[in-house]
Amino acid sequence: MEEFLENIKLLVNALGFKIFEELRKDQTIEEQIKSTFYINAARGANAKGQMTNEGFVVLRNSEIASSPTNSFPQNLINLRQSLIDDDIISLINDKLIFKEDHLFFSPSAAAAVVMGRSANGLIEWKLNDGTILKSVESDN
Repeated sequence: MEEFLENIKLLVNALGFKIFEELRKDQTIEEQIKSTFYINAARGANAKGQMTNEGFVVLRNSEIASSPTNSFPQNLINLRQSLIDDDIISLINDKLIFKEDHLFFSPSAAAAVVMGRSANGLIEWKLNDGTILKSVESDN
Protein backbone atom coordinates (compact mmCIF):
# COMPACT_ATOMS: atom_id res chain seq x y z
CA MET A 1 0.00 0.00 0.00
CA GLU A 2 2.84 2.41 0.82
CA GLU A 3 4.40 1.80 -2.58
CA PHE A 4 1.05 2.60 -4.21
CA LEU A 5 0.85 5.88 -2.27
CA GLU A 6 4.41 6.81 -3.26
CA ASN A 7 3.49 6.23 -6.92
CA ILE A 8 0.44 8.49 -6.55
CA LYS A 9 2.58 11.22 -4.98
CA LEU A 10 5.13 10.94 -7.78
CA LEU A 11 2.47 11.06 -10.51
CA VAL A 12 0.54 13.96 -9.00
CA ASN A 13 3.77 15.91 -8.46
CA ALA A 14 4.85 15.25 -12.07
CA LEU A 15 1.52 16.71 -13.24
CA GLY A 16 2.39 19.92 -11.39
CA PHE A 17 0.13 19.56 -8.37
CA LYS A 18 2.10 20.06 -5.17
CA ILE A 19 -0.68 18.86 -2.84
CA PHE A 20 1.50 16.40 -0.92
CA GLU A 21 4.41 18.80 -0.35
CA GLU A 22 4.96 21.31 2.42
CA LEU A 23 4.64 24.93 1.30
CA ARG A 24 7.93 25.81 2.95
CA LYS A 25 11.05 23.74 3.48
CA ASP A 26 12.39 23.20 6.98
CA GLN A 27 14.71 26.04 7.95
CA THR A 28 16.72 27.01 10.97
CA ILE A 29 15.52 30.07 12.88
CA GLU A 30 18.38 32.10 11.38
CA GLU A 31 17.43 31.04 7.82
CA GLN A 32 13.78 31.90 8.50
CA ILE A 33 14.70 35.40 9.69
CA LYS A 34 16.90 36.03 6.65
CA SER A 35 14.25 34.84 4.17
CA THR A 36 11.08 36.31 5.69
CA PHE A 37 9.56 39.39 4.07
CA TYR A 38 7.17 41.80 5.77
CA ILE A 39 4.38 44.21 4.97
CA ASN A 40 3.23 46.72 7.56
CA ALA A 41 0.70 49.04 5.95
CA ALA A 42 -2.51 50.98 6.42
CA ARG A 43 -5.85 49.54 7.53
CA GLY A 44 -4.30 46.77 9.64
CA ALA A 45 -2.08 44.99 7.11
CA ASN A 46 0.72 43.31 9.06
CA ALA A 47 1.96 40.22 7.25
CA LYS A 48 4.95 37.93 6.79
CA GLY A 49 5.81 35.84 3.77
CA GLN A 50 8.50 33.85 2.00
CA MET A 51 9.41 33.15 -1.62
CA THR A 52 9.33 29.51 -2.70
CA ASN A 53 9.91 27.74 -6.01
CA GLU A 54 6.14 27.62 -6.54
CA GLY A 55 5.34 31.25 -5.66
CA PHE A 56 4.97 33.43 -2.60
CA VAL A 57 3.69 32.03 0.70
CA VAL A 58 1.90 34.35 3.14
CA LEU A 59 2.54 32.92 6.59
CA ARG A 60 0.02 31.83 9.17
CA ASN A 61 -1.15 34.57 11.60
CA SER A 62 -0.52 37.34 9.06
CA GLU A 63 -3.08 40.15 9.30
CA ILE A 64 -4.68 41.68 6.22
CA ALA A 65 -6.27 45.08 5.71
CA SER A 66 -9.69 45.31 7.30
CA SER A 67 -11.27 46.52 4.06
CA PRO A 68 -10.24 46.93 0.42
CA THR A 69 -9.96 50.32 -1.26
CA ASN A 70 -12.65 51.49 -3.69
CA SER A 71 -10.25 51.00 -6.60
CA PHE A 72 -9.37 47.40 -5.68
CA PRO A 73 -9.82 45.22 -8.82
CA GLN A 74 -12.84 42.88 -8.83
CA ASN A 75 -10.77 39.74 -9.50
CA LEU A 76 -8.74 40.41 -6.34
CA ILE A 77 -11.90 41.19 -4.36
CA ASN A 78 -13.17 37.77 -5.47
CA LEU A 79 -9.89 36.08 -4.48
CA ARG A 80 -9.89 37.76 -1.09
CA GLN A 81 -13.52 36.79 -0.52
CA SER A 82 -12.90 33.17 -1.55
CA LEU A 83 -10.07 32.96 1.02
CA ILE A 84 -12.49 34.23 3.67
CA ASP A 85 -15.27 31.88 2.50
CA ASP A 86 -12.85 28.91 2.55
CA ASP A 87 -11.83 29.84 6.13
CA ILE A 88 -8.20 30.37 5.15
CA ILE A 89 -8.64 33.94 6.40
CA SER A 90 -10.82 34.40 9.48
CA LEU A 91 -12.08 37.30 11.57
CA ILE A 92 -10.34 36.96 14.94
CA ASN A 93 -10.56 39.75 17.54
CA ASP A 94 -11.79 42.20 14.86
CA LYS A 95 -8.81 41.37 12.62
CA LEU A 96 -8.69 39.38 9.38
CA ILE A 97 -5.96 36.77 9.90
CA PHE A 98 -4.53 33.91 7.83
CA LYS A 99 -5.26 30.69 9.73
CA GLU A 100 -2.66 28.76 7.72
CA ASP A 101 0.23 29.35 5.33
CA HIS A 102 -1.16 30.16 1.88
CA LEU A 103 0.58 29.97 -1.50
CA PHE A 104 0.04 32.73 -4.05
CA PHE A 105 1.43 32.44 -7.55
CA SER A 106 2.99 35.90 -7.34
CA PRO A 107 4.23 38.25 -4.62
CA SER A 108 2.02 40.99 -6.12
CA ALA A 109 -1.18 38.97 -5.67
CA ALA A 110 -0.12 38.21 -2.09
CA ALA A 111 0.63 41.88 -1.38
CA ALA A 112 -2.66 43.02 -2.95
CA VAL A 113 -4.75 40.63 -0.84
CA VAL A 114 -2.83 41.60 2.30
CA MET A 115 -3.04 45.36 1.66
CA GLY A 116 -6.53 45.47 0.17
CA ARG A 117 -5.34 47.51 -2.80
CA SER A 118 -3.40 47.07 -6.02
CA ALA A 119 0.24 46.43 -5.17
CA ASN A 120 3.59 45.60 -6.71
CA GLY A 121 4.82 42.79 -4.50
CA LEU A 122 8.41 43.22 -5.64
CA ILE A 123 8.57 46.56 -3.83
CA GLU A 124 5.96 46.07 -1.07
CA TRP A 125 7.50 42.96 0.52
CA LYS A 126 10.63 43.91 2.48
CA LEU A 127 13.18 42.17 4.66
CA ASN A 128 13.71 43.36 8.24
CA ASP A 129 16.49 45.67 7.05
CA GLY A 130 14.22 47.34 4.47
CA THR A 131 15.61 45.52 1.41
CA ILE A 132 12.84 45.03 -1.13
CA LEU A 133 12.05 41.66 -2.70
CA LYS A 134 13.07 42.93 -6.15
CA SER A 135 16.63 43.55 -4.91
CA VAL A 136 16.86 40.11 -3.36
CA GLU A 137 15.53 38.46 -6.54
CA SER A 138 17.99 40.33 -8.75
CA ASP A 139 20.91 39.26 -6.54
CA ASN A 140 20.09 35.57 -7.09
